Amino acid sequence: MKWFKKTALGLAAGLVFLMPSEAMAAERITSVSLEIETDFQIGDDCSEDDIIITPKSGLYYVDDIEILNEVNEWGNADTPRIDVYLQAEDGYYFSVSSSDIRIEGGTYETGRREDSYTLVLTLRLPSLLEQVGEIESASWTGPTTISWSEAYNTAYYEIRAVRNGKNFGMTQKTTETTYDLGQLMSRDGTYGFRVRAVNIRDNSVKSEWKESAGTVFVDSETAARYRQQYGSPIPEGVTEPGQMEAWQQSQIPVGWNHDGRGWWYKNSDGSYTVSNWQLIDDMWFYFDSEGYMVTGWILWNDKYYYCTPEYGNMLTDTIVPDGSGRRVDSTGAWIQ
Repeated sequence: MKWFKKTALGLAAGLVFLMPSEAMAAERITSVSLEIETDFQIGDDCSEDDIIITPKSGLYYVDDIEILNEVNEWGNADTPRIDVYLQAEDGYYFSVSSSDIRIEGGTYETGRREDSYTLVLTLRLPSLLEQVGEIESASWTGPTTISWSEAYNTAYYEIRAVRNGKNFGMTQKTTETTYDLGQLMSRDGTYGFRVRAVNIRDNSVKSEWKESAGTVFVDSETAARYRQQYGSPIPEGVTEPGQMEAWQQSQIPVGWNHDGRGWWYKNSDGSYTVSNWQLIDDMWFYFDSEGYMVTGWILWNDKYYYCTPEYGNMLTDTIVPDGSGRRVDSTGAWIQ
């Protein structure tokens, strides 16, 4: 990787980039908004070519990008930091405060200007701890035991049992790379499984499902033995695989529930909200695509809203407690 140093006029974070006399005839750029996408992979060489930055305005463009990490290849605990050099279009100059800089896909750290028309932003990108490795192999190691290869940056693994080609039962979780499926093999049939890794920092980040390399056939006599050995997990009245999951869902109480992934809310009709807001006890909460409560900044219909990390409720008409000094209005939207 090539390394180079650029000279610049330093400005403390939070100060306005002041208008010099030579920019008097130009128009001000008072805010900066960037969207960042990266294709960094653990073990790959560090390269600016793996960064795509899209300005949300036509008043300026990205002139250069520099990776600041002094490493040649990415490790599984690296947090990429970059300098982004923005150039104002002809007839414009930068007059921007830190509160008017919005970054999607990264975090603003500090800024400086080389001159009125060149703004340099130092940004922190998502830690590579937020990636999770793929499971390379998964197989049976005994009549009921399974194992799979370890994946990096994993908090735990999720397992789905498969009988006669169909998933059944609840997702099983373990921090190990082995598991005993015997308690689920209480009926005759051909069994397989699927397993995936869940990221250590963000449990919404998961690997692809890895299918077992083979299957195990269980006859009725063996199934009866497993029922005696492990105890039957099948309640009375459940006669088909799909009914088991419905029965388990029926045992979950109405209201707030918590599991290894986070908080979610079961409605009185058994449903739960996904990818939307819900008003609960006169407070608004947002739930992701799998029904789990989301905290922090949330982009919704081109506006940003803030939900507290402690309770998850949306704030209104106040300064949010994230240290940015940003204020939200009476509807909860960020006042830009």
